[in-house]
Amino acid sequence: MELKKIESDLKTFLDEKGRHLFEVKYHKKDTTLSILLDDTLNMDELEKISEELSEYMDKYEDEFEDNYILDVSTVGVERPIRNEDDLIKAVGSYIYVKTKENEYNGTLKEYKDGIMTLEVKDKTRKKDVSIEYKNTKKVRYAVEF
Repeated sequence: MELKKIESDLKTFLDEKGRHLFEVKYHKKDTTLSILLDDTLNMDELEKISEELSEYMDKYEDEFEDNYILDVSTVGVERPIRNEDDLIKAVGSYIYVKTKENEYNGTLKEYKDGIMTLEVKDKTRKKDVSIEYKNTKKVRYAVEF
């Protein structure tokens, strides 16, 4: 299966509809094709675009070994931060970071030379934590409570 080709075609298809593709993933284990949109949609709009995507994807049915489940959703407020460009845009935002050893929630104060500076709460005080981006397992926006 040429997932990159499918992703490129989906991006063009969605652009024509005024929608924005965030990510396409195929989960072989449960045969799910996940299409993540970078749009704010209500349930009716999401249902409509899901139907349109389902019809569009019919032309790729021979690309998949098995029948697959199409999962269409939106990124939401806890959107992934996928790369360093996304990280630079996230400076000043409240984020979640997972490393091999720890998990942090805090405000990204700076990203420079591969190091994230995160302001986190330690009980009643705030402190800065430095984290090497290359050592992260997961980084995403978070909701502050």
